[in-house]
Amino acid sequence: MNFLEHFDHPSRKQDKEHFNHLIQMALADGKIEDTELKMLHRIGSKMGLTTPEIDDLLETSKKSAYIPPYELSKRFSQLYDIIKMVYADGQIDNNEMRLATGLALKSGFTEQEIPILLALLISGIKNGEDEDDLFDLYKKRRLVK
Repeated sequence: MNFLEHFDHPSRKQDKEHFNHLIQMALADGKIEDTELKMLHRIGSKMGLTTPEIDDLLETSKKSAYIPPYELSKRFSQLYDIIKMVYADGQIDNNEMRLATGLALKSGFTEQEIPILLALLISGIKNGEDEDDLFDLYKKRRLVK
């Protein structure tokens, strides 16, 4: 860890942890495809990470203690990014789904809702649906229970 990272704002640390999870998802099948690498750079830039920071995180990716955001919308958004990363190469393998399920559990989603949530995200991403629309649909389905 870089000395200056000790002074990162907590939300910046969360973003970096989330980015590390995305890297782990990309590596779940043993390699990072070009499409996955491009997506990592897009998402990293969207988070405010610089290209050198992204490259450094790619090189030093390691497992870290995950502290999920409190807000449901942010937890959903992170899981959306994870599933988007899983599907970046057009395929979803069992190892990737195991990791995604584990991260969903760590994010505070229940075991009962995770299969439905992951199916919703996968279907929505395959069909090019908007993240906000998927979140609204998820909230409606969650309230029905």
